[in-house]
This record gives sequence, structure tokens and C-alpha cells, in this order.
Amino acid sequence: MQAFYALRQSELSSRQLAVDAITETFQRDLNSMEVQNLQQLEGYRRLATVLFEEGLKAGKPSEEEDIPRKVLVAANQALVEYRNSTTKERQRVLQALIDDVRTLDNSYIRLLTLLLELAHVAQIDRERLYEDVDARPIAKESGLDKNRMIKALREFKPLEVEQIRRKVEWGEDFQMVRTIYNDILKEDDTYRAYCETTQHTADEDQQLVQHILRNVLLKQEPAKSYFEEWDLSWSENGEVVRSMAIKTLKSVQTADGLKLLALTDDWEEDRFFLETLYKKALENDDEYESLLADQLTNWDVERVAQLDKIILKLALAELLNFPNIPVKVTINEFIELAKVYSTPKSGKFVNGILDSLSEKLKTSGQLRKSGRGLLDNK
Repeated sequence: MQAFYALRQSELSSRQLAVDAITETFQRDLNSMEVQNLQQLEGYRRLATVLFEEGLKAGKPSEEEDIPRKVLVAANQALVEYRNSTTKERQRVLQALIDDVRTLDNSYIRLLTLLLELAHVAQIDRERLYEDVDARPIAKESGLDKNRMIKALREFKPLEVEQIRRKVEWGEDFQMVRTIYNDILKEDDTYRAYCETTQHTADEDQQLVQHILRNVLLKQEPAKSYFEEWDLSWSENGEVVRSMAIKTLKSVQTADGLKLLALTDDWEEDRFFLETLYKKALENDDEYESLLADQLTNWDVERVAQLDKIILKLALAELLNFPNIPVKVTINEFIELAKVYSTPKSGKFVNGILDSLSEKLKTSGQLRKSGRGLLDNK
């Protein structure tokens, strides 16, 4: 959804650049000594702009023979440049979308290994023979490096393999890790209390590591800024990564033992879904616009919130192109997106439109689902 929003904004910019190029073509030539017909130039500019807009709607360049060649060339050249720009941008956005999804896994491994790096700095500090006279004294009976959960992570070979495979290294950012430890963790009352005794239960070890992850690494600087800079979608991805890391830490105390979580059970299948949804929404944009226009008889479709329109079109793409996904699942999924990302009333608006649209599409035979009960949207 956010990728689509960004794409639409980019297309608007490309469209304006095309219009600006037409305007530039018919500007007065300040270096010419010849008399210039400014009224004619303005007329050419307007005509070329109209032809460009018509070409966008028709999907092809103008071929009218009675149009001045200079006007026709300017309009069609602007259309070609706009198309080339949008084609490249659509490919770029799709690749960025796929990369963003894969970044979640990388951020997950990065967060777990940051805990290990922090424990390493804690160990160095605990084993120092001399105290830093400028630092606030801290008990050395225990420390993060002695924590059961940290030990389990450190000894877990699959995590080491993933760290190497994804090239997650902390050498260049080691000073940041030291800053987190010295300026934040050593001043944290929960951690200081933990360090005052050598004996801890497994639950106490679990609580400490979760506390550090939630309240130090994900909420405070500089770790917060680090993840925001490394992952441009961190505001959305951070919650997912946090949940994955917490579940991983909890798995240490389960009967099956520590295990890494996969963002998806079948990435190739999920990638196919992602690419198909994206491409179908773009290919059938005019069709979906028409369906919405028919449905919004008492609304000006142009005045519907842009995010709501994107959400509705993506929902239509899923309803009409994925026969194995139940109607009610699709509708509920996009209602939640509207609630989170659009206006306060968007959830009810999207619910009403999709509920009515799905019934019409089912009646007309356009909505086909391959399993029993998949058409029920109640």
C-alpha cells in the first residue's frame, strides 16, 4: 500500500515534468533577434499539453495530421518520456518492495546479534581490573554476558551462520555498542540490580534480556536511530522485528529449545503473491477505477482519500486474482489497513464499499473462488 502511494506520487511528479518540458519547448527564445509570435507560442503550448493528456488517457501518441508538427512532436515526446520514466519507476518500486520485505529478516538477525555485542562489551567491563574513576560504580557479581539467554544465542550455530550469510558485522559500529552500554545500560536500574547478585532464575534472565531489547535497544538512542537509518521502513517493520526477537528469546525456555523464526514459510510463494498483486493492480487500474466509480454513485470518486482508493484497488486486485483467498479474509485485511494508515472513518468506508462490491461481483460472475465457503463475506 505504501509502495503504491509512493508510486502514485512519483507518477504525478513525472507527469508535471512532462508538462514542464512542453512549456519549455514553447518559451520565448530570448537569444533570438527575430520577431516571435507569443500568442501563437502560448496556443501551441496549450494544444501540446491537451494532446499529451489525451495520449495518457488513450494509451498511445496522437496521430492527427492537421496538428502543427512542432506541437505534435512536443506532445508525443513528452508522452514517451513520461512512459519511460513511469515504467522504470514501477520496476524500481517493485524491487524496493521486495527488498523491504527481505530487510525484515536482516533486521531480525541484526537485533539478536546486537544483544550479543552488548554482552561482549559487558564482559569486557566486568573483567576490567581498574574502575573508570569518572563512571558510576556498578556491581560486578554478574552481567549480561552471564545471562542464560545470551549464552544460548552465542552457542546457537544457526544464528552464527545467518549472521555470516547476511554479512551482519559490528566492527564499524562497535563504538555505538560501547555507548549503549556505558551511557544507557550501566545507568539502567533494572540492569544494575541484576548485576548485584550471581544467582538468577531462568525467568529472571529472560525478563532482563527482554527489558534490554524493549527499553534500551528499541526505544533509546543511538540504537533507535541506527535501525531507522538502516531500514527506511523501520516505523512499520520495527514492531514485527521486535515480536520475532521476543519469540526467539522465549523459545530458549521451551521443550524444543532455541530456534530462529522465519518471516515466511515459503518465500517464493509469498513473492509470487506480492508481485502478482502489485502488477494486477497496475494493469487493471482503469477497470478498478470504473468499478469504484459505479459503486460511489453519491460520491465524487476524485475526492475520495487517495489512500482509500489505493486500499480499495488493492483489495479488488486480491479479490479478483487470487481464487484461494476467502472474500471475508481479503475484506478484513484491507479494513485493518484502512484503520491504521488512512483517516479515522476509512475502516467503515472501506468495509461498506468492499462488502457491496463483492456481492455485485459475485452476482455478475466476475468473482470466482475455488473452495467451498470462500465466497462468503459475512
